[in-house]
Amino acid sequence: MPAAPGSRSYVIEDMRDVTAEMLKSVSDKLNGFARYERLATNKKALIAACEGQPIAVATYGGVSYYLLQKLEIEDVRLVYAPALGIGNFGGQTDNWMWLRHTGHFGFYRAYVAPDGSSRPYARDNVPYRPESWLSIACEGVKEGDLVMVAGFPGATHQFLTAVRFNFAQFEPRLQRSLSDYPAQINQATAGNREAQIH
Repeated sequence: MPAAPGSRSYVIEDMRDVTAEMLKSVSDKLNGFARYERLATNKKALIAACEGQPIAVATYGGVSYYLLQKLEIEDVRLVYAPALGIGNFGGQTDNWMWLRHTGHFGFYRAYVAPDGSSRPYARDNVPYRPESWLSIACEGVKEGDLVMVAGFPGATHQFLTAVRFNFAQFEPRLQRSLSDYPAQINQATAGNREAQIH
């Protein structure tokens, strides 16, 4: 059955390194705002060159930039969803007090026109078949294999170019702020038992 109205699936069809184009006219002489403006101008020029196609410029902390050209698939269908009792097992109590043991997942399938182009839901649409895909290894991993693991959402500082600023200024300030916050609360509520409880 068709998924919710507006559901889309985006498939990366092409990815190319555009670091040189993004860093055109960017130098150490530019201050922060001027650098930002130059990067924004370069990004707009790259996007304008691909007008009419869904694209994005991905950045890895300023180390490199990649232009991602995507196919926007408009016909996305729900294939399977677990029963409500599995999907919401434990309800909000489990959600906020215990580790989750619920079946929050669904299987979707993307459909395209018979010629492979994207179009809205139609009876004669066919399942999308990508040119390449990841396969599951059955024999275990070897040196150099790509490994994908489940994890928690968050942030990474892996590609930060401003490492000196990060460790010399940002992280110490953050640490001081996190340490000072409870101290300020304790000081403001000292001697006031009702305020301490709330």
